[in-house]
Amino acid sequence: MKQKLKQSSIVRKLTWLILGIIILQTILYGVILIRGGVLKQAELNAYQLFHDKVRSRKDYVQREMKNKWINYNPYLMNIKKLLHEKRGEAGYFDHDILNELIAMLRATQATGAYVILVPDGEMKEDLPALYIRDYDPIMNATGNDDLYMVMGPASLSTDFQIPLDQIWRHNFRKNAGNADFIEKPYKSTEITSKATLLGYWSKPFKIDEGDVDIITYSMPLFDQLGELRGIIGIDVTLNYLKDYFPATELQPQDSLGYLIAYKDGQNDALTPVMMGGPLQKRMIQEGTKLDLSMANEEMSIFKIENHLGVEELYAAVEKIGLYQFNTPFENEEWYLIGIMREDYLLSYANQIKQTLWMSLIMALVLGSLGGIFTSYHMTRPIVALVNQLKLKTPEQALKLQRTGYLELDELANAVEVANELMLESASRLSKVVSMFEWPIGAYEVKPKDGRYFVTDNFFKILGQEQLYDTPEMTYKAFVETLQNILSKLEPGEDDVFIIDSDPVRWIRINSLQTETSEIGAIVDVTDEMLEKKQMRHERDHDPLTQLLNRKGFQWAFEKWYNGSPTGVSALVMFDLDNLKRVNDKYGHKWGDRYIVGAVKHLNEVVSDKSGIVGRRSGDEFVLLLYGAKSKEDIRRRLQAFYDRLKANPIEFPDHTYKEIEISGGLMWIESKVFSYDEILHFADEALYVAKRGGKGTYIESTWT
Repeated sequence: MKQKLKQSSIVRKLTWLILGIIILQTILYGVILIRGGVLKQAELNAYQLFHDKVRSRKDYVQREMKNKWINYNPYLMNIKKLLHEKRGEAGYFDHDILNELIAMLRATQATGAYVILVPDGEMKEDLPALYIRDYDPIMNATGNDDLYMVMGPASLSTDFQIPLDQIWRHNFRKNAGNADFIEKPYKSTEITSKATLLGYWSKPFKIDEGDVDIITYSMPLFDQLGELRGIIGIDVTLNYLKDYFPATELQPQDSLGYLIAYKDGQNDALTPVMMGGPLQKRMIQEGTKLDLSMANEEMSIFKIENHLGVEELYAAVEKIGLYQFNTPFENEEWYLIGIMREDYLLSYANQIKQTLWMSLIMALVLGSLGGIFTSYHMTRPIVALVNQLKLKTPEQALKLQRTGYLELDELANAVEVANELMLESASRLSKVVSMFEWPIGAYEVKPKDGRYFVTDNFFKILGQEQLYDTPEMTYKAFVETLQNILSKLEPGEDDVFIIDSDPVRWIRINSLQTETSEIGAIVDVTDEMLEKKQMRHERDHDPLTQLLNRKGFQWAFEKWYNGSPTGVSALVMFDLDNLKRVNDKYGHKWGDRYIVGAVKHLNEVVSDKSGIVGRRSGDEFVLLLYGAKSKEDIRRRLQAFYDRLKANPIEFPDHTYKEIEISGGLMWIESKVFSYDEILHFADEALYVAKRGGKGTYIESTWT
């Protein structure tokens, strides 16, 4: 009886001591929560990191725009001299000026360079222009075959072997949509004649219908005598500019990334003029003024009030300084804006807040209930709790000291055993969960025990909810299901797998092997993979014909060429005859129909999947035929192609019928001696022989 009373007294005293410590800890948590110091500091740290990332990115882009892309003074001086020397000659542009413009484009690594003249100071609709473009300036070729002529004499294009762009014109045709980049710097010379102070960055626009979106930097062009002759400048396509704003720099997944906004001195509202990826465009309307409310004035952090999403969006706003003080365009301001969702930006602060509240509530509830339960039921309930702990794994582990009393020592021992079991699996699963944003699915497989564990949403992510917690899903069946998924790896990916469903879905799996088990986590990445495939398609295909573009065809050819080609193969270069005549007589709409008609018949040549068709430029196409039994087989297929062209003329608006005429040059691929560029060169030489011989047919190259 005395021993039992002693145990009860010790248990009661120990219980009230623990309860007192819990209540004191609860009060301290409450003080911290009320004062909010930890939460405020966590929020400020998040703002500071966000601000620093956006400012660093702004500084980098500003250096490119002010120090690199517009650094063409040496070439400007040479062009001024050449314009002065050739004043009064019949043509405005020649080889020397084009050479300087190419050197200027290479040096600045912009995507375009141009000179546009205003003869006699009259700003007419058609102006003499020389305009070249390199859509991928980072990958400079040794020659000029990576360049396109957007405007200028066709004879220069032929002499320099620069293909004509699909929007090519001889002169620049001014309209309401493309006039600012010429007129603003040109007319600003009324204020000052110092060209470097009159440089003008345009808002995004298109030179012509069908062109890509660009921004430009234009300066007035004076000759050596100081006479205003026109403008000179560079362009940067928005597709190229977007490479300077990696969305994952701000947020690893589901990132809204960056946008560029604009405002003038008459309106303080920021208007987006360059958007990021598809996710950003779904949530923010391009061209609509942003409604911003201040979140942190010191670091220029705002909330976006007029977005289309559900969650709060935060914006870090940094001004891009493009113009000097007291210059004509200083009121036209550009801003770089980084965007993050609140759940990611303030995730750490929210976790602290949640932890504090949960600690407060759990400490009060558990402390009160535990104290009352232990105090009033004493030894007998403790023994019952020990018996329960011996039968199952507890959800929360505690480390208790030995007391010398039977009941408390048994309780401590049971908790320690449960703690060892819990640490073996729960700690590893927590590492996996920390690798992903919620929601994810997790699993654990224990081969020695023949057991497995999955989270509630594991089969939901797989699209197999009916299998969850069913008698048929044995350990063996689960392992087979997992192995079946792991056998369907997405090509080109390390940890993404295809789920056979309608529609097809993709999941990412990360796993960790231990001595006793395998644990892993899965997440649905279908939206990410669909966006990646769409981006690859847009990068590699021509928008009008949906054929592989210049780079896309080269990659497809080299993949085939570096493999194990079999049978007889040939590369054919085609040039669409009379396209300019069709454009001039009926307009570009009918020119596009003329192109699409030719592409339709080219696709029929490879309808049996034995070839690849690509579009190199406006009127140039390339065809790879492979796997043929003989050269005669390829010749018959090409003859059938020309026969179809003759049998299917196009009816034009004046009710005349004209056959599609196309010249070609064929190069047989009989070994791997030549590179792709060399094979293409030989086919191109044969093409020019065909063009000079009367057009409308193809010639075989004599190179072997």
